[in-house]
Amino acid sequence: MEYLFKGHLVYIATKTWQKRKHRKKRINKKWLKKYGCCEINMMPHNQVVMMDNGVIWMTKRTWENLQKGIKEK
Repeated sequence: MEYLFKGHLVYIATKTWQKRKHRKKRINKKWLKKYGCCEINMMPHNQVVMMDNGVIWMTKRTWENLQKGIKEK
């Protein structure tokens, strides 16, 4: 996911994958519906990485905390 924050692109560093997989595509689609997906954080919470090109990487929880802080002010 990407967002815009004060002129910088913000990318959320999470990876989504299927909880269980089957080798056959037809059955795999049914398993996806039954068991769902999970999100894995690619970096620790409350850590923000800013690249040279103005791109900011953070986790989803850090982004939500940042948005709460902005709304409270």
